[in-house]
Amino acid sequence: MPGNSDDDVPRWELPVYDEAAEAPRWTPEREVPRWQPRRGPAPAAPRVGPGGRPSGARAGSAVRVGSTLPVVRREPPKPVSPLKVPFVWWAAHPWVVLWALVFLAPGAVVLLRFVDESSLEVAVQPIAWGFGVLLVIALALAVVASARRSVVRLMLGTLTALVALGVLLWPVTRVTLGRTMCPARAGTDLGTQVASGALQAWQTGAAGPDAWRRGVSDEAWRVRTRAVGLLEYQLAESGCWERAAPIDGTHTWHEFRVTVQEAERAPLLKTLVVHTALGREGWKITAVEGPLP
Repeated sequence: MPGNSDDDVPRWELPVYDEAAEAPRWTPEREVPRWQPRRGPAPAAPRVGPGGRPSGARAGSAVRVGSTLPVVRREPPKPVSPLKVPFVWWAAHPWVVLWALVFLAPGAVVLLRFVDESSLEVAVQPIAWGFGVLLVIALALAVVASARRSVVRLMLGTLTALVALGVLLWPVTRVTLGRTMCPARAGTDLGTQVASGALQAWQTGAAGPDAWRRGVSDEAWRVRTRAVGLLEYQLAESGCWERAAPIDGTHTWHEFRVTVQEAERAPLLKTLVVHTALGREGWKITAVEGPLP
């Protein structure tokens, strides 16, 4: 068998470039007319009617492609004064402002307590009235904004805001923390005479229904005064009820040291506390603690 030789293997050779086989290239013809802008007067632009359609065009007709329409330029918004920016935002978000005031109400009441205990106690009433007026204005704006959208949303939002305000203000205005001294603005007449008059009537056995708020004394008080005799009494201290809100000078308490005797038993030294409140007709007794359970 004959051996293989490298001369018998075909080799790759570089192809010869043939200019005649080259594809013809496209050359533009010089006689082809080119587009030139119109030199005559420009046609009058059609008037734009309501809805952005040219005047005279029928409803539903489409604007032809390539038609020239004038570009309507919108006037840039007028700059708003920095002082008016909060009020503009308030008008756009009335419920956000209302709920912010509702949640800030307890903190405002506690802040009034610190103002009351400082040398600026005269400013307590103006600040309280100012916050109340601001809350009413915020509620009115929220009501007007919701009235345009939905009556149901108006009623639900108003009721929810008022209920939340009452729930948040109740602990700081109604919960009693204890007994404390009355501020100077409460005056000197804290209902002491009315409380002493009730004890004097008990000691002498006379009825004193006019000293009570509703004109009729409490049933438990009548039972105690009927079964226990009062020998003597002495005023120990008077004051007001402490709470988180500013102290109310129209609700006071009076602590008496009394000596009572029940039937044939020995006299006892007890403590009695009389609650009084200031109304339109003056001071009245609201409750009595003691002297016996």
